Amino acid sequence: MSVSNIVRNLRDGELVIKDGTTPTAQSLTLLLDEGDLNWSQRTNTIEIKDRGSIADGHTRPGDDESISLSFTTKWTQLIGKSADAADPLQLYELLMFASGTDVMSTSGSGQQETLRFEFTVTDPAGQASEKIIFDKVYRESLSMSEGDDFNVIAFRGRDFETVPILERL
Repeated sequence: MSVSNIVRNLRDGELVIKDGTTPTAQSLTLLLDEGDLNWSQRTNTIEIKDRGSIADGHTRPGDDESISLSFTTKWTQLIGKSADAADPLQLYELLMFASGTDVMSTSGSGQQETLRFEFTVTDPAGQASEKIIFDKVYRESLSMSEGDDFNVIAFRGRDFETVPILERL
């Protein structure tokens, strides 16, 4: 097994979002993204204290916490396929499960709609590339804003897992 000592940065990453369509998922590779994908894994701990004293108390595992995720990307269009089936699927449509796009959830029927996020980090030395998979990501908020140079979509969501799936490529 090879280990690379070259530090990764935003130029080495690629985020692909996939739906639950089988046998072949609809997917969208983010273009013009800011390179600011962020995720947080949290461990919840219950502190049991003895009359307020930590020294005589103990800890226990708390409830599981889902992973929080966020990213921003520039956009050129909000709608494509939902306006004309011949046009390509746009990020806004995918994240919103827009009508007319046939975007399918990665979760079961009756559950919150989720998507699969695959973040590939390529090793510049070609030895130890990795893929980080968030399998059941649901949207908490989606903000669109305009700017002088470009307009931005900001996504915030959660992956209904406690840790992402990590793969060496």
